[in-house]
Amino acid sequence: MMKQALVVLALVALAFSAPQTRKLFHEHVEDFLDIIMDEAGHEIEHLNEHYLEYDEFWTALDYMRTNNFKDLVYEMESLPEFVAVIEFLEQDNIDIHYFIDLFNEMIESIQRARSARHSTSGRDFTSFMRDCIDAFPKDKLSALFEQKMAEEEEFSTAISNLKSEQWDAVFSALWANPTFQAEVATLNENGIDVKVFLDEIVAIFGQN
Repeated sequence: MMKQALVVLALVALAFSAPQTRKLFHEHVEDFLDIIMDEAGHEIEHLNEHYLEYDEFWTALDYMRTNNFKDLVYEMESLPEFVAVIEFLEQDNIDIHYFIDLFNEMIESIQRARSARHSTSGRDFTSFMRDCIDAFPKDKLSALFEQKMAEEEEFSTAISNLKSEQWDAVFSALWANPTFQAEVATLNENGIDVKVFLDEIVAIFGQN
């Protein structure tokens, strides 16, 4: 479940991708997640258990199970600017449905639980994500990123594409859309800070 919780951040951020000619995007992601789980999985699992104690944490999880959230996602997906973002990623054959499935499985699998108190930076979903970032083995993730940049041509090309002016224009257009801004505000009101999702996907690759 914790690996799913980490992967889902790639969905919202759309900040890194890799072509699938030789290696699927999610296989590249799995390489980074394997390091996270090996080095910090136990700590993240404990964080998850303790955040389950907090009603503020459940505000976001409960909202993501509602029809209102599903309707917001459908509305978001219909925005021309969002379609343009997806089309940009699809040029590299990114299978975004893989991450959607992981996201749905993660949300449905979480159940309310009680456990012993533990030190956390806050009580809400955003604090949970920030605590996870702090637990990531940044040095090892960064080393893997540099290795892939040097040895994986498709990965390197994709990162270059996502640093291009074309990507900046496509992604900036989405964020400038008033409807998208309203959707982001609604998510924030329900305990989901999209900007922290962006921070965490960058951290998964050791680039924070």
